[in-house]
Amino acid sequence: MLEVIKELLEKEYQLTDVNMDTDFKRDLGLNSFDFLNLICIFEEKYNVELDEEKYRNINTIGELCEYLESLVGTDAV
Repeated sequence: MLEVIKELLEKEYQLTDVNMDTDFKRDLGLNSFDFLNLICIFEEKYNVELDEEKYRNINTIGELCEYLESLVGTDAV
């Protein structure tokens, strides 16, 4: 899932050199609209609905990886 997120960040925001500890706001400078855009892309890509209560508390790429993998599994990437 990490590679999928990295590819998406590079494509959408020209961001590279990210890892599991990278913070979306602090390290990447993404605002809430940017993050919501990412959520929508993943919902569409994997045909799932992410729970706002859960993704609202996600700060790092690692946390997003874990959450997405819990919904779609590791084989879906």
